[in-house]
Amino acid sequence: MKKILLIIAFLFAGICSYSADENSFQDYRIYAKAEITDITLNQIKNDQGITLTETWVYLKILEGEFSGQIKKAVFGGESDLPEEMQYKKGDRVYIGISQSLGEDSTGYISIYDVDNSTGIIMLAVLMVASILIVGRLKGFASLIALIVTILLLFLILIPATMKGYPPLPITIIISIFSIVITLPIIAGFRLKTLAAILGGAGGILFSAFLALVFGAFMHLSGIITNEMLTVFYASSVKIDIKGLVLSGMIIAALGAVMDICISIASSTTEIYNANPDIDEKQAFKSVLNIGTDILGSMVNTLILAYVGSSLSLILFISMRIQPGMSFWMVLNYNPVLSEIVKSVIGSIGLFVSIPLTAFISIKIHKRFYRKKIMV
Repeated sequence: MKKILLIIAFLFAGICSYSADENSFQDYRIYAKAEITDITLNQIKNDQGITLTETWVYLKILEGEFSGQIKKAVFGGESDLPEEMQYKKGDRVYIGISQSLGEDSTGYISIYDVDNSTGIIMLAVLMVASILIVGRLKGFASLIALIVTILLLFLILIPATMKGYPPLPITIIISIFSIVITLPIIAGFRLKTLAAILGGAGGILFSAFLALVFGAFMHLSGIITNEMLTVFYASSVKIDIKGLVLSGMIIAALGAVMDICISIASSTTEIYNANPDIDEKQAFKSVLNIGTDILGSMVNTLILAYVGSSLSLILFISMRIQPGMSFWMVLNYNPVLSEIVKSVIGSIGLFVSIPLTAFISIKIHKRFYRKKIMV
């Protein structure tokens, strides 16, 4: 185990020490927070004498080198967005300011999203409070392990991908590292924990293999929005978007794999506590029976999680279907295909993790109890 942790640490150190080169994708805008002080619609005539509508958004810059200044962002045409998406006077928004923006310039400001920092903080506080009240010290330790995993994704996976590294191998390392640090926190340093770690790592590796094979076989592009396509071609670094999508499949299944592996390992421990002399085949059969019951609810949890996060995509599918259009044509639409592959691979990862964890756990426990009896 120490050797595995050292290998992972050296790999992370190597990735982190690789500094961004001149070809890394860069956005040279200055980002700041601003408050919308006024929004006006103005009728103007172009050179051909045609009357057009412009939306003028007046922004008071709240931070940075332009702090306190009032700037005007101009957008052609009236806003036909849904009311929930329209900016309003008094909204605090995040903006991008071109570095060439002069004192009186009006055309180099991009408005992004409304500032919802307060809501995010409130949700985070509620989640942490819930974990601490219910899980107490163990819940707090689990939260720390989750934060570490998320930080590894943002500080290692994404920067490395932006530098041209293949994201899938890095995701596998991060996932296994997450299993190694999370399961001991949940279950302690015990035999069942070791079995769950080995079984979970095997399930992740098998899921990664399936993702790689079917990602190539099914020609997943990873480009699912126009914005991604723009960033992909604007970057001078060859970003492995398909690898990033495949990595998302592994990460999406990680929590469920850890959950089912520790459940199977705990069940094996209880079986051997009740009957240390149980035959290996009988023990394996008993554990699989338990795993089958767990599997039904876990697959439902995994699939419904994917469906719940893709309701807008499901709505888009229903709108995309036209008379005479083949249903297979809709299923082969890349965003839809990615979700299907993600759901199936995550489920298969669970299927493989159950017998693998059961086998490893039985071998470990049988050896331990045999030694105990001999002593």
